[in-house]
Order: sequence, then structure tokens, then C-alpha cells
Amino acid sequence: MRKSIKNSPYYIIAEIGMNHNGNLKKALQLIKEAKKTGVNAFKFQMHIADEETTKNAPRPPYFKSESRFEYFKRTAFSDKQWLKLKNYAHKLNLNFIVSPFSIKAAKILKKIGVDAYKIPSGEVTNHPMLEYINKTKIPVLMSTGMSNWKEIDEAVKILNNNLQILFQCSTEYPCQPESVGLNVIEEMKKKYRNLAIGFSDHTLDDSSSIAALVKGATVFEKHFTLSKKDYGPDAKFSLEPQEMKNYVEGIRFVSQALKYKVNKNNLIKYKEMKKIFEKSIVAAKQLKKNKILQLTDLAFKKPGDGIRADEYKTLIGKKLIKNKYKDEKITYADIE
Repeated sequence: MRKSIKNSPYYIIAEIGMNHNGNLKKALQLIKEAKKTGVNAFKFQMHIADEETTKNAPRPPYFKSESRFEYFKRTAFSDKQWLKLKNYAHKLNLNFIVSPFSIKAAKILKKIGVDAYKIPSGEVTNHPMLEYINKTKIPVLMSTGMSNWKEIDEAVKILNNNLQILFQCSTEYPCQPESVGLNVIEEMKKKYRNLAIGFSDHTLDDSSSIAALVKGATVFEKHFTLSKKDYGPDAKFSLEPQEMKNYVEGIRFVSQALKYKVNKNNLIKYKEMKKIFEKSIVAAKQLKKNKILQLTDLAFKKPGDGIRADEYKTLIGKKLIKNKYKDEKITYADIE
């Protein structure tokens, strides 16, 4: 059974987006490789050109040979192909999450059986689509990269109880330190107490996600690709398989570290290590019987299975009752 999105601590999503470039075989390979990294889910984007953009809409600089309209047309999957992607995901025990960019896309995803909708940042103010999605009763995740608090509040209200996870993210590629917004995670936790707070990470490494984890984020999303050299809007800023594996392992490790508290007064596990690494008091030189000990008569050397170095004052001024060779441990039985 796939991991439930709701109330799942430290849930990680590989954002495949459009890194498949319209190639179904590559999309399936991306899912397969995502599974190997240890993520809980992957996410695609469903673009239907005629439903979401005009033909003369401005295009980002990375589309040099085609318009966004042409790109969305070329890279679109059929309903049958989407179903194949979902079934393959479920076979691998991964959640199938997709971002719709139109009401028609949302309807197709409902028919296919998406595990959750992910509302992208640019659709937060698309209230007609949000209202439709809310009626489906399908779980919803939402990004807030280009939204202010008023816009977020309105969307949260529309999505009602179906909204499960709210993501802090910044619509900046790659995201610079001053735009990460770790403070927003804390604000969201206070403001939306019934929601899990996530972090959609557009930086180039994993340090911000680790910091977000410490701040209280429990769901993480990171762009994923087979190669940073692939064509498309996101590949350049995505993690390749080994990088994603390292990303997942880092979050899992820190999540465990945060889960357990260490009692600094409970040193049972270090009992033998302390003997190996700490210092005992030994004779600094050959010492004769009846010698009144001074600091210069003492040396502090491993192993730490004798009188500890921090107890040296208990020996100062005491008289030896037997001879001691250099480096021989001094015990309380040796003095009076």
C-alpha cells in the first residue's frame, strides 16, 4: 500500500514536471529512477495548450525554438498514456500526483484517478479551477511561490478540508538564499494549524531543505531529472538520480536526529570509549616510596581506566607508600 499523504511525516516528492519532454518511455524511466532514490511520490504537470494559454502568450527565454503553446502541444500525453503512468506508479508503490493548469486537466485527472492534485503557484488565484477541484474531494497540495497572504487565505478557504499540505516555495530558478523564506514556514505553521507545511525547494542543493525540516516542514519537493542537460524549463535546476538519493537520505537522517533526544548525563554507551580515549594519572618519572606528590610528579596518559585526570588534586600533597615506575598508574591504594 502506498504511503498516505495525509499526516505522513517527512514525505518526499520528486518533481518530474515536464522533464520527460513529451516522451512516454522517458517518463516511465523517470518514475523508475525516482523510486530508486527513496521518494514517496513523484509529480507531473498536465498542460493542455488550448485550455491554458493563448498562442501569442510571452515565452520564457529557455524556449528558443518554439512557443509555450507549441511546447505544451508537443509534450502532451493522451489520457491512455496518463493512465499508463499512474498504473506504473502504483505498481512501484508510489503516489501519483499531478499539477493541473486548467479545469479540463483537473477533470481528466479525476477520471484517471490521481492520488492528489498539486496546485502550482501560478494557479492559486484560478478560483474557478480551485472550486472544481474542491468538489472532487481528492486530496490537494498547494504551492505559494508567487502568492501573498490574502491570495493564500482565499485559496485555502476555497479548498476547505481537501487541502492537506501547504508549501512554502519561491518562484525563482535557481532560488537564491535571500528568497528561500524559511521564516514563512514558521508563519504558516502558526497560521494554518490544521495543515501540514511543506517546502518546495528550488535551490541547487539540499541545505535549505534540511533547514526547512528543522523549522518544521514535513513534506519536501525537489525537481528531478535524468540529466541536467535535458531540454525543458526545469532540467537545468533539477537533481539527477544520485543527487536525489543523497537528498532523500539527508532528510531521512536529520528527521531521525530530530526525533530522538540525547541525555548528556547518560554515558553508558561511552563506558568503554572513555577508557580508550580519556586519561589516567600515571607517574611522570620514577618515584620513590615516601615521596610527597606534587603536580610535576604526575603525568596524564591513556587509557582512562585509572584515576581520572580531573581528579589530580586528590593526589597532590599525599605520600606514596610504594615505589612507582615511570608511566605506572597511581592508585588510591598507593598513597596515604
